[in-house]
Formats: sequence, C-alpha cells, structure tokens
Amino acid sequence: MNEPKVREPLRVPSDKEYDTLLRAGVNHIDQGITVTDCDLRVVAWNRRFFELLEFPEELAKVGTPFSVFMRYNAERGEYGLGDVEQLVAERVRLARRFTSHYIERTRPNGQIIAVRGEPLPEGGFVTVYTDVTEMRRTERMLRERSDELEAGVRQRTVELSDANAKLRKAIESQKRFETALVQAKKIEAVGRLAGGLAHDFNNLLTIIIGNLVSLQKNYEDWDEIMQYLEPALRATRRGVETTRQLLSFARQQPLRPVPVDVKSLIEHTVTLLRHSMTAIEIAVVTSASSRPLMALVDPHMLENALLNLAINARDAMPDGGSLSFEIEPTREGGHRLLDAPVAAGNYVQISVVDTGCGIDEALLPKVFEPFVTTKDAQSGSGLGLSMVYGFVKQSGGYVRVESATGRGTRVTVLLPIATGVNETCGADDELPETPRGDGELILLVEDDEDVRTILRRQLTEHGYLVVEAPDGHQAKRLIETLRDVAILISDVMMPGGVTGFELADFTKARRPDVRIVLISGHAEWASARADEHESVPLLRKPIETQDLLRVIAGTT
Repeated sequence: MNEPKVREPLRVPSDKEYDTLLRAGVNHIDQGITVTDCDLRVVAWNRRFFELLEFPEELAKVGTPFSVFMRYNAERGEYGLGDVEQLVAERVRLARRFTSHYIERTRPNGQIIAVRGEPLPEGGFVTVYTDVTEMRRTERMLRERSDELEAGVRQRTVELSDANAKLRKAIESQKRFETALVQAKKIEAVGRLAGGLAHDFNNLLTIIIGNLVSLQKNYEDWDEIMQYLEPALRATRRGVETTRQLLSFARQQPLRPVPVDVKSLIEHTVTLLRHSMTAIEIAVVTSASSRPLMALVDPHMLENALLNLAINARDAMPDGGSLSFEIEPTREGGHRLLDAPVAAGNYVQISVVDTGCGIDEALLPKVFEPFVTTKDAQSGSGLGLSMVYGFVKQSGGYVRVESATGRGTRVTVLLPIATGVNETCGADDELPETPRGDGELILLVEDDEDVRTILRRQLTEHGYLVVEAPDGHQAKRLIETLRDVAILISDVMMPGGVTGFELADFTKARRPDVRIVLISGHAEWASARADEHESVPLLRKPIETQDLLRVIAGTT
C-alpha cells in the first residue's frame, strides 16, 4: 500500500517577505491609499496615490508630514484661491479630528477625486483616493438624458392630448367625406400594387418589344413573318399603354409640367377627335379673354386625359349628340368641394360636357376606381377615368363628375393656373430622323441580362460600341479604367447598393466628359430622385429604340 503523503508544514513568511508581498499587492490596486499615524505623518502608501494625484516621488518617504502634501496641493491651486498657509492649516485642523469623512474634490484639470478617510484603532488614518470622473460624467449624462426624456414625455403627452382633441374634431367633421375617403384609399392601394409591378412589367415589355422590333427590321421583306410580328407588336404596345394608364391613376407617372395654353391644346385635341366623331357635333367654348389662358401641367398628359374624356362621351352617345369643352379662369376661396375641398387659389377650369346616356347614380361614387366601367367587357379597360383622376391629382388639381341617367355628363377639372409667362406650349414639332453613332463607346449598366442584351443589340446596330456591367460596383471600376467610355447608360434600381443616381454622381465627379442617360421602370421613386439630377435625362421602361438614340444624341 502507498503510504499517505505527509504535508509539509506551512512556511510563515518573514516580516520582510510579508512587507514585500503586501506592498506589491497594494501597488496593483487602482485606488490610491495612504496610512498616517496619530501625528499625521505618512507611514505607508501605494504607487497609485502618487500617480493619481501627481505628487513628486521625493515626497515618498516614511514620516513625511501630511501637511507637506497639502501645501504642495495648495501651492499649485488644487484648493482654489486663498492664502496657502491658511488653506493648509484649515485642512490640518480638520484631519486632527480623526473622524470618518468622505469628500469629492474636482481638480483644476477637471478630474474628480473621491477621498474617504477612516480612523484606525491604533490611531491615525487610512485614506482611499478614487478617480470617479467617468462615473460622475456618466451619472450626469444619465440625469440629463432622464430629464430630457421626462421633458420629452411631458411634451409628447401634451402633443398627444392636443392631437387627440384635434382628431376628435376631425373625425366629427370628416363623416361627410367618408365615402370619398374610402374611394381614395382603394385607388391608393391599387396604385401601390401597380407601382410595385411596374418595374418587372416594364423590363418584360422592353425585352419583348426589343426582340420584335429587331425581327421586324431584319425580316421586313418577309410577308409571312410580318403577318405575325405586326399584331404582336401592336398587342405589346397596348400592354405598354395599359401599364402607363395604371401608373397614371396611381400618380406615379413622370410628369413634366410647363405653362400650357389650354384653349390652343383643346383645339388641337378636337382636330384629332373629328375623324372618330363624325356623328357627333363638337362645340368648343372658351373664355372671352383675348389672352391665352395658361395652366401649369404636362401637355401630353392633359391631351391624353381630354382624349379619354372625349372617347367616354362618344361611347355614351351612340346615336349622336354634342360634346363641348368649356374653359374659364376661376378664383377659389377654399369653400368649394369637388373630389376634395378646393384650396384657395387661382385655377383654370375645364368642363367636358356631353348629352349622352349619363351614369347611374349608384355607380357615380365609384367612377374613378380602376376597372369600373359602364361599357361592356369588349369596349374598354375601365382605366380611362382612373387615369384622368390620377393625372389631375398629381398635377395639384381637382376633379368632379356630375351625371344623371339620360341627362348627360359633366366632368369638371380644376388645374393650377400658370402666371407670369409669355410663351405657350403648342403641338409637338416633327421629330428628327433617328440618329446613329460613330463608334462611341457606351458603358451599359443593367442588372437584367435579357434587357441588357436587347439594349446592346439596338445600340450596336446603330453604330455604337458597347461594354456591359451588371451592377454599379463593376460600373465604377470600368469608369475609372476605361478612358474611352463616352456615354453611360444605367438602370436606376440595381442590386448591390449602388443606384443609377449614385453612379451618375460618381461619373460626373471623375469623368465630367461622359454623357449620362438613366432608365427606370420604378416611375414614382425615380421621378422623385430625378428632381435632384435635372441635368441627367431619365427614360422610362419600356424604351423605344428611337427615343433612346435621340436622347443619347441630344436631339430630344
């Protein structure tokens, strides 16, 4: 059997070893420590005491009177202004009481020292010095934050109380507008859906149209193919128009408002209508003013809205009738109600009046909803009035439909008046011939590979060289390395965190000679950001080849 090990007796360290161990231990404490005897002479200390209070090492001697430390502090301004001997004497007098005490002293450098003294049974003091600067700063910050939070809560409580009072009043006064509000929310909900789908649909339509146009160009003499291609192109372009109508009533259609002579534009619209309304007498009634009556709107969208209203009127008068456009200036004082209370101001009022079959009273509150129509399924999409509503609201205007079965329909539109202008916007000038490139290098940035392929093919067929990038990060590297890039064409929304607008800013900063064109299917977001980049052309998907080429060449 193994004999049990005999423990060695514990060796008691000598006084000298004990003193060395103790001194080493207290020197590792993060607080300063001093021990004074009953005559207020320092008999023990640690290194941190001298470091913390910045005393010179020559004072580190057993038996140094504590008054020496106090005098050193007084002379360097630690106790503030006053006679040095009086400052020292007062502190010696207090120390000789040998009672427990705790004070916090802020040094001239902003450091806060906590001093805690405790008397020893054998006489004398042990004193501990702690740097509490960070602790007090944190406490002060927490108090300030707490005060701020309490003040914020009080303020927010007052605001909420006021808001609740206003809300109660608003709810009471809003009851008569509840039906209109429900209708507006329906339109807004479908608008959000349309906006979310627009990008994907526009990408798809870009690919389809691009391929069909290429086939049409390459096989234009092949009649057998043309009989399939042409209907497909027409159908695809109808899809483009439907998408644009959806974006329009969703108020996501990019608009370019300019001062427009409404009378002149309506007369131009009537000219377009005459051939399709041979059975209908069209009378145009304008204001008596000899000056042009100007509205601040997008002329193309206004013309499109008027055409939609005219076509609706035509369909409501299969046996003939009359259609008139009445234009007059009006000043509103904030008391009139159309689709919503009209804000005070000056407007151009356009009234489109027909003598058709009218609209049933039950259907009238819903006429602006998408896909609501009085026509049969083969006669319309139900987006005409929705498009008109979206365009008018996006233009800062108001609209109202008044009708009764068998008594015709009146559509009243108010548009903001344009003042202080001399020029009018007329019909479009004839577009120039589609331009061609001369071997310029285009950097094409598009995350959808199929869209990129179509655009590359169209650009190379018209005389350009093309290098591609699937995202903004790769495009940035190419901008910095390919000095021959003359034109940047970029999608707006791309994966990777770099948008087309950010890429445009990057390119302008490093290559101001490069021409920039942006394309997007996210109409609402892109249009909002486009205001910050007015000098950069923005094309909406799906893109027609000639439009892209004209923008590149700067001819449109």
